[in-house]
Amino acid sequence: MLVSPTPIGPRHQTHPQLATAISVMQLFVLVVGVAGVFITLGRKDAILDRQDRDLSELRSIVGDLVKSQVLGAANDQKHGEALQQVANRLDRLEGRR
Repeated sequence: MLVSPTPIGPRHQTHPQLATAISVMQLFVLVVGVAGVFITLGRKDAILDRQDRDLSELRSIVGDLVKSQVLGAANDQKHGEALQQVANRLDRLEGRR
């Protein structure tokens, strides 16, 4: 009696279509995973770029506010000097009476 080294029967047959389908699914999952990583990195880069632009704009706004504060203080000093001169003139006018 001859015995075959490879088992024969429905339980031992290979299914090339199933193996191909599994391989295709593995490739699909791998591609989706890699694409997800790149999308995540792209989103983070976009967020960092937007925050960098916002920070630059904020820096410019703060600079303008500092300039206006300095100019306001200088104007206040000039107004104070002008008011003091008016007060001195009024004192002189009252002193002449």
